Amino acid sequence: MKKTIIFLIAIAFSLLSRAQNINFGQYFLDEGSLRMDVFQCGTSDSSHYVFERFVIEPHFGGSKVNLVDPFNFGTNRVKVIDAQTNTLIYSRGYNTLFREWQTTDEARVMERCYEESVSVPLPRNEAYIILEIRNFDGEFEEIFSKLYDPDEIFNTTEQRYVFPVQDIMVNGSPESKVDIVILPEGYTADEMSQFLQDCQNLANVFAQAEPFASHINDFNFRAVLAPSEESGVDIPASHTWVRTILNSHFYTFYIDRYCTTRNYFAVKDVAANAPYDQIYILVNSDVYGGGGFYNFYSMSTAGNMSASSVIVHEFGHAFGGLADEYEEPDNSMGLLYNLNVEPWEPNITTLVDFDSKWADLVQPGTPIPTPNTNQYNNTVGAFEGGGYLSSGMYRPQRRCMMRDYAPFCAVCNRTIEAVIEALSDTPVSVESDHMQTEHLLRVCPNPATDYIDVFVNQEDGQAEIIDLNGKTVMTLQLKNEVNRISISELPKGMYMLRVNGEVRKFLKQ
Repeated sequence: MKKTIIFLIAIAFSLLSRAQNINFGQYFLDEGSLRMDVFQCGTSDSSHYVFERFVIEPHFGGSKVNLVDPFNFGTNRVKVIDAQTNTLIYSRGYNTLFREWQTTDEARVMERCYEESVSVPLPRNEAYIILEIRNFDGEFEEIFSKLYDPDEIFNTTEQRYVFPVQDIMVNGSPESKVDIVILPEGYTADEMSQFLQDCQNLANVFAQAEPFASHINDFNFRAVLAPSEESGVDIPASHTWVRTILNSHFYTFYIDRYCTTRNYFAVKDVAANAPYDQIYILVNSDVYGGGGFYNFYSMSTAGNMSASSVIVHEFGHAFGGLADEYEEPDNSMGLLYNLNVEPWEPNITTLVDFDSKWADLVQPGTPIPTPNTNQYNNTVGAFEGGGYLSSGMYRPQRRCMMRDYAPFCAVCNRTIEAVIEALSDTPVSVESDHMQTEHLLRVCPNPATDYIDVFVNQEDGQAEIIDLNGKTVMTLQLKNEVNRISISELPKGMYMLRVNGEVRKFLKQ
């Protein structure tokens, strides 16, 4: 089965290039993880990061074999670069609530800051933690970088929240399984037994829903017993406000069923009690609702009769990077899609590069685009309507869990199985440009204060630092592939570094 899934990964995502050969023990400590907390602040058309802290946490739940993300999913990505060798040693894509907020009317008239946090294996040596954001043309751009120094005295090991952890279903070690940590929201201490029952119900949902059911032995479920002061969840429209540990609320972006939390540091603090690949937040409410963000968190209410479908749907977003396949003309999220490029989500296409999606699953003779008629029920094709858009965007099948809570379509099934495999201890393949030594010009940290490290792909060469007026303020000779340059005498502001025709911007603070 594993060989089959690896082959599917190669066909579906064009990833069969090089096997991962990063030695985990060479670059990372065997136990623990490094968490970087930042604030992302901005408006609808601009943003910047503000560093908060590094936290050394006790657990790492990910694969120790597949360290470089093979999928190229997500609106955001974290990369870890070994500072001495300019080697890419870890990466992972993810989504954020901030990116969604940028599409709202509010973001056009005011600035907000959102909590953002990334967790990576704990580096042995100095390493740059780099944050990237996907631009409108579909390419990742480096936006922020911070040097992690293991000897820095302010790297904290403090755990803000320490709670008991209860095993719900554990099938193996964290590095070889998909680890789901379940967090309670709005359960008081007296309601912890109900929370544990809801956790069991959650595990049972996965054990009955394909393709998870066929791979249930590849999953671990653990619950953190973290009580709230009060029972329930905030419902702003009815002026219901309760004191809960994660401060979740309905009416996110004024959408009644959209239940989320902006207190992401608290989410990570509670989740840190157990190893995890995915965070699932169960809300103590019988109101229909939830939300899901790729490699960020899933959330759904535990007491609604539709909860099982919502659980699986939201986990499809968070685990597989799956897009919503329905049309919703008033949803501003549609603004994120550039119809001139392929979306990163594996289950929608603009047909710009259909071969890179699921063209291999389409039977000969199936028209593309595919008519939305009963003749093509249970057929893999390209049906118009998806990603909230009624035209210009296409989905694989007429019905799917990501459209109307029907079983997952063939493409979503294949994606989920591929992600399960990538989180195991079986090596999968990745694109060559995701692997090992980075050959691009890189300037870190960004923003910078006293120095910048300039990474180039060759020894010797001349570099220029240019201000925004186009004036060359510094000329220097690069002697090695990694060069540390003092910029302490430069005035604060934005600069460009130019080497051999390539230019990178950095901010001097």
